[in-house]
Amino acid sequence: MAEIEGSNPSVPTRFALFYVAQICPERSEGQIGNLQMVEINTEDQIKMLVELQEIDNEMYNKKRVLEAVPERIKELDAAVQVKSANLKNLEEESKKLQVKRKEKEVELQTKEETTKKYQAQLFQIKTNKEYAALEKEIAGIKADNSVLEEEIIILLDETDEIQKKISKEREIFEGEKKKAREEKTKLQDEKKTNEAEYNDLNNKRKEFVTGIDKKILAKYERILKKWDGLAMVPVVSGTCGGCNMNLPPQVINEAELRKDLIFCGNCSRILYSKE
Repeated sequence: MAEIEGSNPSVPTRFALFYVAQICPERSEGQIGNLQMVEINTEDQIKMLVELQEIDNEMYNKKRVLEAVPERIKELDAAVQVKSANLKNLEEESKKLQVKRKEKEVELQTKEETTKKYQAQLFQIKTNKEYAALEKEIAGIKADNSVLEEEIIILLDETDEIQKKISKEREIFEGEKKKAREEKTKLQDEKKTNEAEYNDLNNKRKEFVTGIDKKILAKYERILKKWDGLAMVPVVSGTCGGCNMNLPPQVINEAELRKDLIFCGNCSRILYSKE
C-alpha cells in the first residue's frame, strides 16, 4: 500500500495526518509544542461524499432548469413571431388585392365614361360608315368592360376569402401571444423559486463540505466538473453506475470495504457500494 511521504510507514494513506502546532507562551517564537495526529476515516468520508452528491444532484438539476429558461423564452417569442409573420403576409396580400381591384374599378369607370361619350357622338355622325365604326368601338369597349367586371367580382371574392383567413390567423396569433405571455410569467415565477432553492442548496453545500478532507474534496470536485455533476456512482450488479462498464471483482470488493477511494477504470468516477 502506498504511503504518505515523510510519514511513519506503518500509517496507511487512508488516514491523513494533520499536525497542530501548539505554541506555548513560555517558549521562544517558532518553537513547536505538542504534535497531534488526526485520523480521517475514509469510510465516513465516502458516506459524506454520497450525501454531497445528493446535494449536487439537486443543484445541477436546478442549474439545468434555470439555464433552460432563456432558451424556452426564445422559443415562445419565435413561435409568436411566426404567427405574426403569417398574419402580416395575409394582410399584405389583402392590400395587394384591394389595390388591384381599385385599379380595375378605375379602369372600368374610365371605359364607361368613354362609352357614354361615344354614344353621345352617335347622334352627331352623318355617314353610315362613321356610325358603324363608332358602334364597333363602343361594342369593343363594352366587351372590355364585361371582362373587367368579371375580374372585379373575382377580386372581391378573393378579398372576402383572404379576410376570413386573416380573421382566423389573427385569432391564432392572439392565442399564441396569450399562451406565450402566460408561460413566460410562469417561467419567471419558477425561475425565482428555483434561484432561491439553488442558493439555499449552495449555502447548505458550503457548510457541508467543511467536514470533508480537502484533498478528497478536490478529487471529487474535479470529477464532478468533468462529468457534469456526477462524481459518485454506486456499483450496480457488478458494473459502474456511471458508465455501465463491467468492474473487476477486486475493484468491487475494494469498493465494498470503503477503506480507500476506488475509481472506475473507464470513466474515473468514484465508486461506492450501497449498504
